[in-house]
Amino acid sequence: MAGASKIVGYAVKYGVKYGPLLAVAAKALKEPATAYAQKVVASQRARKAALAEAATLQAGSALKVFHQGEEVWVVYSGEEPVSAHPTSAVPPASLPSLASLVERADLTQRIRPQDAPGAKDRAVAAKDAVVGKARAVTKRDK
Repeated sequence: MAGASKIVGYAVKYGVKYGPLLAVAAKALKEPATAYAQKVVASQRARKAALAEAATLQAGSALKVFHQGEEVWVVYSGEEPVSAHPTSAVPPASLPSLASLVERADLTQRIRPQDAPGAKDRAVAAKDAVVGKARAVTKRDK
């Protein structure tokens, strides 16, 4: 029981000392963190919509490109670009703008819906990458 009271004592001590700083930081960082989270969710929605549309097309695939710093998924039917997701990033379904959007893109990077990794596979890959970096850092520090 003595150990628990010591932990509570430290929590109160550091809470009083650093609590106001944390409150100010949380208020200041709330808006940028929310904006970043919304951007990530919108990106995931665009990817999902592009792959869903590509699944309905014959020889459908999707390619991630960047337009003015924003991620855009271009949907292909065979070798022709058909549409882009999110639709607000590119003028509505104008094929010349889609062609200019992908003119310098590496078309070998296109993803077919049946080959696209699921959310669980992407999470496992991200975890493995983080674990690998952590192991490299700990090896370097020894």
